[in-house]
Amino acid sequence: MKRTTSLLLAALLPVMASSQPAAPPPAEGSATAPDGGRAAVPPPDAYTIRPGDTLWDLSGRFLNNPWYWPKVWAFNPEITNPHWIEPGNVLRFYPSAEEAPVRVDAAPPGIAVSDEPDEPALEAPRELEDFSRADMGTPQPLDEAEEVAVAGPYKVGFVAPRTVVARRDAFVTPREVEASGSLVAAFEEKLLLSTEDRAYARFQKAAEVVPGETYVVYRTERKITHPVTNEVLGWQSKILGTARAVKVDQKAVTVLIGATYEPIERGDLLGPWTDRFLRPVAQRPNTRDLAGHIVAAKVDILTMLGEQHVVFVDKGKADGVEEGNVFRVVRSGDLYDLELGVIPADAGLPNEVIGDLMVIDVKETVCTALVTRSLRELAVGDRVEMRVAGGAGGN
Repeated sequence: MKRTTSLLLAALLPVMASSQPAAPPPAEGSATAPDGGRAAVPPPDAYTIRPGDTLWDLSGRFLNNPWYWPKVWAFNPEITNPHWIEPGNVLRFYPSAEEAPVRVDAAPPGIAVSDEPDEPALEAPRELEDFSRADMGTPQPLDEAEEVAVAGPYKVGFVAPRTVVARRDAFVTPREVEASGSLVAAFEEKLLLSTEDRAYARFQKAAEVVPGETYVVYRTERKITHPVTNEVLGWQSKILGTARAVKVDQKAVTVLIGATYEPIERGDLLGPWTDRFLRPVAQRPNTRDLAGHIVAAKVDILTMLGEQHVVFVDKGKADGVEEGNVFRVVRSGDLYDLELGVIPADAGLPNEVIGDLMVIDVKETVCTALVTRSLRELAVGDRVEMRVAGGAGGN
């Protein structure tokens, strides 16, 4: 009986082996390692995306490291969403411009890429699938391997912005207010005026108004005085919209309201039109040495100022200030046991830099600046200095 069973098994084994399905051929762009596993191959010049492909999978297949996917995305700017790539599109694994960084090469299996051969290899972060095996009901301890580290010849530090987007609506001088016109009436039977509404304005020099000319409609909000001399420097303003002169006669100038950013009312002022309400301002080198003060902040209720706040400085075009110049905020003195709001100014002690201001708009005697850096809380009355680039203590 045992001999008969053995003969039957021997006869059936070839038949069972021939009935097993054949192993599928390797996918495009993949290779087989000597041990039978898959190994990365050099990335092709172009790859046609197939259904089910992701940048994560393609980076792992061609570059042997799925964490290279941000670099591959950078080489394909036409991909707007890296988590949704369209089948049929062509994917590149190298930069398209000659001045772009070098192409990404596949890393050896299990070895992290590093420019410094003596540095220890870094282990790739755990994949997101690890979260599915975590106990979300109880706190999990943090291992040292899970801490964020910076590797390579890179440093983490503050970098002041080189270009900012500024609004031209912060400050007007007394001379600009005197030369402005005023909306005295409107043909529309409503309190708040908007686009395409017809209104009437009067100017001190109406003869100089030309039909078709565009004006900016603005409103003064508060008077700005110098914190040391109490001199009236001007008014903080707000741009409300634009108006175009369509008819000029001896009675009034008829204007048509254009763009509206804020509600426009009778009594608002009209001044010269600026080409761009929002415009980029790039940092430029300082050309002279100046010293001044922060005379006010755009938000009146603020007593302490920091980054991204807008302030006014008592230096302008007459002093040689230009858009893009940088002031440094300085203090000197012993801060111990001082009352809140007292700004130290001891001439017998050296100045300490506590912040940077970038000029975004310039008037005759006053400029508007953006706080780009603050090491301490800034305040109205703080001293500012501008130094020539490359000079002693320069920016």
